[in-house]
Amino acid sequence: MVSTAPYGYGAPAPERPRPACADEDPELFFPLGNTGPALLQIEEAKAICRRGCPLIESCLQGALDRNELGVWGGTDEDDRRRMKRRAAQRRAS
Repeated sequence: MVSTAPYGYGAPAPERPRPACADEDPELFFPLGNTGPALLQIEEAKAICRRGCPLIESCLQGALDRNELGVWGGTDEDDRRRMKRRAAQRRAS
Protein backbone atom coordinates (compact mmCIF):
# COMPACT_ATOMS: atom_id res chain seq x y z
CA MET A 1 0.00 0.00 0.00
CA VAL A 2 1.30 3.46 -0.90
CA SER A 3 1.21 6.12 1.78
CA THR A 4 -0.21 9.44 0.64
CA ALA A 5 -0.07 11.15 4.04
CA PRO A 6 2.82 13.52 3.21
CA TYR A 7 0.75 15.00 0.39
CA GLY A 8 -2.41 15.47 2.42
CA TYR A 9 -4.43 13.00 0.38
CA GLY A 10 -6.85 10.88 2.32
CA ALA A 11 -6.81 13.19 5.29
CA PRO A 12 -10.24 14.37 6.34
CA ALA A 13 -11.00 17.92 5.28
CA PRO A 14 -11.21 20.33 8.19
CA GLU A 15 -14.78 20.98 9.19
CA ARG A 16 -15.97 24.36 8.00
CA PRO A 17 -18.20 26.42 10.24
CA ARG A 18 -21.80 26.60 9.07
CA PRO A 19 -23.60 29.92 9.03
CA ALA A 20 -26.63 30.24 11.28
CA CYS A 21 -28.75 30.92 8.21
CA ALA A 22 -27.80 27.66 6.45
CA ASP A 23 -31.09 25.93 7.23
CA GLU A 24 -33.30 29.02 6.94
CA ASP A 25 -35.43 30.17 4.03
CA PRO A 26 -33.21 32.57 2.03
CA GLU A 27 -36.24 34.74 1.28
CA LEU A 28 -36.27 35.78 4.95
CA PHE A 29 -33.01 37.66 4.42
CA PHE A 30 -34.30 39.65 1.44
CA PRO A 31 -37.42 41.49 2.61
CA LEU A 32 -39.47 43.50 0.15
CA GLY A 33 -39.22 47.01 1.53
CA ASN A 34 -38.35 48.37 4.94
CA THR A 35 -41.70 49.27 6.46
CA GLY A 36 -44.61 47.40 8.02
CA PRO A 37 -44.28 43.60 7.84
CA ALA A 38 -40.83 43.89 6.26
CA LEU A 39 -39.53 45.42 9.52
CA LEU A 40 -40.53 42.27 11.40
CA GLN A 41 -38.88 40.13 8.74
CA ILE A 42 -35.67 42.19 8.98
CA GLU A 43 -35.57 41.83 12.76
CA GLU A 44 -36.19 38.08 12.53
CA ALA A 45 -33.36 37.68 10.03
CA LYS A 46 -30.99 39.78 12.16
CA ALA A 47 -31.85 37.70 15.22
CA ILE A 48 -30.83 34.52 13.38
CA CYS A 49 -27.46 36.07 12.50
CA ARG A 50 -26.88 37.30 16.04
CA ARG A 51 -27.78 33.96 17.60
CA GLY A 52 -24.14 32.94 17.64
CA CYS A 53 -23.35 32.64 13.94
CA PRO A 54 -19.65 31.77 13.65
CA LEU A 55 -19.41 33.66 10.35
CA ILE A 56 -21.16 36.90 11.29
CA GLU A 57 -18.03 39.06 11.00
CA SER A 58 -16.89 37.71 7.64
CA CYS A 59 -20.46 37.84 6.35
CA LEU A 60 -20.78 41.49 7.37
CA GLN A 61 -17.41 42.37 5.84
CA GLY A 62 -18.38 40.71 2.57
CA ALA A 63 -21.67 42.62 2.50
CA LEU A 64 -19.83 45.89 3.10
CA ASP A 65 -17.28 45.11 0.38
CA ARG A 66 -19.91 44.09 -2.18
CA ASN A 67 -22.71 46.55 -1.25
CA GLU A 68 -25.13 43.66 -0.80
CA LEU A 69 -28.88 44.03 -0.51
CA GLY A 70 -30.79 42.38 2.31
CA VAL A 71 -29.69 41.20 5.74
CA TRP A 72 -26.07 40.07 6.06
CA GLY A 73 -23.95 39.70 9.17
CA GLY A 74 -26.75 40.82 11.46
CA THR A 75 -27.25 44.12 9.63
CA ASP A 76 -29.59 45.50 7.02
CA GLU A 77 -28.80 47.92 4.21
CA ASP A 78 -29.51 50.99 6.35
CA ASP A 79 -27.22 49.71 9.11
CA ARG A 80 -24.39 49.17 6.65
CA ARG A 81 -24.86 52.60 5.06
CA ARG A 82 -24.55 54.16 8.53
CA MET A 83 -21.43 52.10 9.24
CA LYS A 84 -19.82 53.24 6.00
CA ARG A 85 -20.77 56.86 6.64
CA ARG A 86 -19.25 56.76 10.16
CA ALA A 87 -16.07 55.12 8.84
CA ALA A 88 -15.75 57.82 6.16
CA GLN A 89 -16.24 60.57 8.78
CA ARG A 90 -13.53 59.03 10.99
CA ARG A 91 -11.13 58.90 8.03
CA ALA A 92 -11.90 62.52 7.15
CA SER A 93 -11.18 63.82 10.65
